[in-house]
Amino acid sequence: MTVKNEINTEAECRESLKKVCNLAYQKGLLSGTEGNLSFKINDDLILVTPRNSHKGFIETSDFVVVDKDGNTLSNWNKKPTTELSLHIEAYKKRPDIKAVVHAHPTTVVSFSVAGIDFNVPAIPEIIVLLGEVPTVPYREPGTTKLGELISVYLEKHDAVIMDHHGAVTVGSDIFNAYHKMESLEHAAKIMYFAHTLGEIKALEDKDVEELVKQRHRIYGEEIELREGSKLFQVRKETFNLKNVFKKLTESNSPVFQRILNLVNDIVLLAVSQTTYSQKLSSEEREALSRELTASILSMILGKFAKKMT
Repeated sequence: MTVKNEINTEAECRESLKKVCNLAYQKGLLSGTEGNLSFKINDDLILVTPRNSHKGFIETSDFVVVDKDGNTLSNWNKKPTTELSLHIEAYKKRPDIKAVVHAHPTTVVSFSVAGIDFNVPAIPEIIVLLGEVPTVPYREPGTTKLGELISVYLEKHDAVIMDHHGAVTVGSDIFNAYHKMESLEHAAKIMYFAHTLGEIKALEDKDVEELVKQRHRIYGEEIELREGSKLFQVRKETFNLKNVFKKLTESNSPVFQRILNLVNDIVLLAVSQTTYSQKLSSEEREALSRELTASILSMILGKFAKKMT
């Protein structure tokens, strides 16, 4: 019986990379010519997507072969992705990985644009699959600085969010890296709906610790050595009046909106009882009540904020 060599041929790598590019586009994880992916053929050669390539229509012949230093070795009529440094640096920092996926998943990116912390231990499957998912500070796309910064985060994480930009996942092969990206976006959608319904409720510490242990058991001792045994320990905020005040006054806070509507209704009722209001139309009375509501809340919240400083 012939035993298949575990090392993929270049032709197999090209076919797998094409499938994942098409999947990423079909799933809406990137659009147009966005995103870039790579797959290591061996320790010396890397297959990468070319610059300005539409991943939904890409062909196996479109990919560019580069060496571990980023020098182009094939398909010279096409240039490798502008984010090549991101891939090269990731492979240098993580010799255990064979693939890198950089996409622009809509919901994941929305969290960073809105400034909402994604790294909340709320979904068991994501804790086991990915562990922590930090957000990397913004750097200009396509620059060496961005690639170097992301690679530092990838030393300890399999998935990272790029502030105002996208996300990067790495894996043992191109499908493994892609599955992590797909799961990351799915988790972001769940958390988005949770946020719109009220707030994202984190799991209890003891439950998180058990899930982390499960992650380390499944993926091996090297994961624990790389990540550490204690995850999600630095994200907790101290519960105090200042934090409550900040959340209350956020423009997208459902609680604040309900308070605003309640105060406005009370003011409108009071305005309607005055002699002056009889001279006004219903639209003018509503406008007046809104102005008074804004003034009252500004005065109350202003005094409250001053006491806390």
